[in-house]
Amino acid sequence: MLSRRALIYLGERLVLVAFTAVAVSSIVFLGVHQLPGNAFLSDRRIDPVALQAIMHHYHLDLSLFDQYKLFVSGILRGDLGESLVNRGIPITPLLLREATVSLEVGAAALIFTIGLGMVLGVIAAIKQNSWIDYLATATSVVGYSMPNFVIATVLVLIFAVYLYNWSGGAIYYEIGWNGTYGTLGQISIPAFALGFPYASIVARLTRASMLEVLRQDYIRTAKAKGLSDRIVIIRHALRNALIPVVTILGPLTIGIITGSVVIENVFGIPGLGKEFVQSILSRDYNIVIGVFTFYALAIGLANLLVDFLYTAIDPRIRY
Repeated sequence: MLSRRALIYLGERLVLVAFTAVAVSSIVFLGVHQLPGNAFLSDRRIDPVALQAIMHHYHLDLSLFDQYKLFVSGILRGDLGESLVNRGIPITPLLLREATVSLEVGAAALIFTIGLGMVLGVIAAIKQNSWIDYLATATSVVGYSMPNFVIATVLVLIFAVYLYNWSGGAIYYEIGWNGTYGTLGQISIPAFALGFPYASIVARLTRASMLEVLRQDYIRTAKAKGLSDRIVIIRHALRNALIPVVTILGPLTIGIITGSVVIENVFGIPGLGKEFVQSILSRDYNIVIGVFTFYALAIGLANLLVDFLYTAIDPRIRY
C-alpha cells in the first residue's frame, strides 16, 4: 500500500506529466502550423470550392489562435482530431492501437536490455580479470559502440537476406508484420536491435556496481556465516547493486521509446514510429502532433515508474 505522502507525490507527478504532454503538443502544434504547405496542396485536381470546404472542416480557415483554442480543448478531452490524409479517421483510437504495438516491442526490448545487461554485468564482476570478464566487457563495448539502426541493418542482412539465400527460402525473417501484433519470432529480432546497445550500458554499470558492493564488509560477514555464494550474490549483493542500474532506466527507456522510430521503419512494424515517419512524409500534421503527445506521455510515465522502483528495491527510500 502507498502511504499518504506517496499518493500525494504520485498525484503531483501525474499532473506534471499531463502538463508536459500538453506543453509539448502545443509547441509542436505552433511549429507545424508555421511550415509552408499542407496535406491538400499535393492534390492539384481538387476543386477550389471543395478545398475551401475541407479547410473549413478542419478549422484551417480560422486564425492560428482560434485553431489553438480548439486544439487545446480537444486534447483535454482526449480528442486529437482527424487525420488530414485519411479524412474522417479519428487520430486518438488510431494512435492508441499503434501505441500498443510500440509498447509490445519496447517492453520486449526493455526486458532484453535489463536481463542480458545484468547477466553479463554480474558474470563479469564475479569472474573479474578472467577471460569471461574480458569477453563480457568486449561484448558490451561493441554493443555500446554500434547504433541501433546499424545493428538492425546487420540483422536484416543476416536473417532476411543471407539466411534466405542459404536455406533457399525455407527459413528467413520476413520484413513487415502481417497482423497488428507480431509473433515471438517477429518481435525477437527488432527487440534485440533496439535493446542491445542499452544492454551494454546496463552490463558495464552492473559490473562496476557489483565490484563495489562485493568489497563491502557485510558481504564478507555473510560469507563468514556460511551462506552460499548464490545466496550472497542474489539476495545481498545484487539488490544493493541495482540502485545505480535503476537510476539509468529512465534515460534507457527514453532511448528505447525514441529509438523505436527507426527500428519500426526498418522492420516494417505498424507502430507509432512508422506512423510518425509516414505522417511527416505525407504532411499529415495532426498525426505528427498526436504522436509527439503520445511520446511525451510515455516518457513521463516511464520516468514516474522508475522513481517508484526505488522504493521496491530499497525500503529506506520514501516519497
